[in-house]
Amino acid sequence: MLPRDKEPALRHLVEVFLAENAKLNLSSLRTPDAAWTGHILDSIALLEILPFLEEKIRTQKLNRLLDIGTGGGFPLLPLAIALPETQCHGLDATGKKIFAVKRMLKEIHLSNVSRHTGRCEELAHDPELRATFDVVTARAVCGIAELLEYAIPFLRPHGCLVLWKSLSAGEEITQSAHAQKVLLAPLIHHHRYELPEPFGVRQLLVFQKEHPTDPRYPRPVGVPKKSPL
Repeated sequence: MLPRDKEPALRHLVEVFLAENAKLNLSSLRTPDAAWTGHILDSIALLEILPFLEEKIRTQKLNRLLDIGTGGGFPLLPLAIALPETQCHGLDATGKKIFAVKRMLKEIHLSNVSRHTGRCEELAHDPELRATFDVVTARAVCGIAELLEYAIPFLRPHGCLVLWKSLSAGEEITQSAHAQKVLLAPLIHHHRYELPEPFGVRQLLVFQKEHPTDPRYPRPVGVPKKSPL
């Protein structure tokens, strides 16, 4: 679902990203074609379910989005380009990655992106961030149970978590059942989409936050990874 009017800006993002990637090794995708498919088209797959998300979050539009583990800026930057009226936030624990995103923002002239350096276990307890987002995204970060604990506290009630996962994530989904129950955030939707080869068919998983999150979550730094719910 490529917004044709946004394609020039997205192509420019590829150029800027590849220049940054040559310096910092942010990604193994090092050619324009690979980065276009594996980063841009993969990121904007979310646009295919945007009407569904807006219906579920009970707003006329997606106002605030947080991308956790944003790394080199995906899906954060393509979504910020495609959704200029959405306030997009990127969070990563690695400062050099957030600084890379900052440098790319200067090149692509986006004004709807904010950056946060730190751990989800800590920032999710910040009252300026906790329970303030309509949608949280995470792409290629960690296991589902762990991600749920990191992400759900950032969402306001009825907000949705969107995870990029392979089709082989069935066991992860099963193992996350307890986390879904504890965090009051069930899986409500699978969305399959197809990218050009060699990337193939992938899926987006959507979890919806039904009620406010217990203030105990997320647990202290390192605990969700060591002992997933």
